[in-house]
Amino acid sequence: MDHLDPFRPRPVRALQPVERQGWRLKQYAIVSDERAFDAIVAEAACAEALQRLPVAGALSDDLGNHGVGFQIVHFAQVAVVSPVFYWQWGSVLANLPQLRAQWDRPDVFKTGVAEVVGCVWEMQVVAFEVDLWKRTMLTAAGAPEERLAQYLDEMLA
Repeated sequence: MDHLDPFRPRPVRALQPVERQGWRLKQYAIVSDERAFDAIVAEAACAEALQRLPVAGALSDDLGNHGVGFQIVHFAQVAVVSPVFYWQWGSVLANLPQLRAQWDRPDVFKTGVAEVVGCVWEMQVVAFEVDLWKRTMLTAAGAPEERLAQYLDEMLA
């Protein structure tokens, strides 16, 4: 793999949303060429994310997080990487340091490169989620919990 190969889209798979420890996380998988989706690895990434996320706040909390976010599990060529994002203060998208597992132990996640937010394939998911958050949550149409249900129901893929 040359790092400047021409861009080719990678399939994005919407996974079942997770509701644990007060968090509501949407999940996606991206699979690169020569790799395959693995539900056990995706679950390990989710478990690691839940260990690292702060205590879940409430949707009504204007001083902290809303207990709502999304995770991408990218079965990339070099490793399994998993950026995790969550909403706080209404309009701010926060993220954890990148989770990364080597292919020889794809279910053991450690911290990847701290300053990495994500690759171009992951950013398409982020762009979708930001746009969806604006269209569903940052509007006056309906009660906040109704808008949240709409946000959680809509997925890319």
